[in-house]
Amino acid sequence: MTFSAKTKSKMSPLSRLARRSVPAAALLAGTALAAPTAQAEPAAVRAAPVPDLVCRLDAEVNFSPPLSVRVKEAEVTGHIGYLDCRSPSGAAPELTDIVFGVDGTGRFGVLPPTFSVEGNGVGTWNTGEVGSLYFKGDLKQGSPVPDRTVTSGPLAGDGINGLQIPTPRLDKITPDGVAGFDVIGQVCFWPGEKGRCTAF
Repeated sequence: MTFSAKTKSKMSPLSRLARRSVPAAALLAGTALAAPTAQAEPAAVRAAPVPDLVCRLDAEVNFSPPLSVRVKEAEVTGHIGYLDCRSPSGAAPELTDIVFGVDGTGRFGVLPPTFSVEGNGVGTWNTGEVGSLYFKGDLKQGSPVPDRTVTSGPLAGDGINGLQIPTPRLDKITPDGVAGFDVIGQVCFWPGEKGRCTAF
C-alpha cells in the first residue's frame, strides 16, 4: 500500500506579512478615494496699502506760447500745491502743506485733442524742509493725476496718484490757443504699492 502525504509549503514570516498587507493597502486606498476632497485653505486677505499722505490738489500750469493745432509744444511754468494734508499711515503727520514751483514741457495732441505735461518741481514743506518731484501725464477732465514721484526731501521715493479736474483758465484762452489750466483734485503719497486714493 502506498501512502501519499500532502506537504504544506513553508512560507516565510515576511511573505505572510506581505500577503496580509495587500488587502489592507487596497482597503486604505479605497477609503482615501471615497473621502471628500479637503477644501483649500482660504487665501490670506492681503491688507490694502495705506498712503503716507492724503492732500487736496490745487495747481496751475501755464503754456508759453499757448498750445494749439499750430503750436504742439511749449514751456510749462506754474505751481502744484498739496494742501490740508493728513497722514493715514502715521508716517508723516507733521507734513500738512507744500507748493512746488514747476517747469517743464507742455504738449498738444490733435487726435483726440489732448494736453499733456512733463517736468520737475521744487517746493518747501510747512516744516521748512525742501522737496522735489517729477511729473508726467495728461490733463484730462476727471482723469488720474499725471504720474508723480517724490525725488528728494521728506517722503523721497513715494509715488503719487489721485484724481484731478483740470479746467482751461478763461483768462488763458486766446485766439492763439490755450495758455493755461487750473487743476483741483485729491492726491495720495504711497511708500510702495499704490492703492485707490478715492478710498481715503
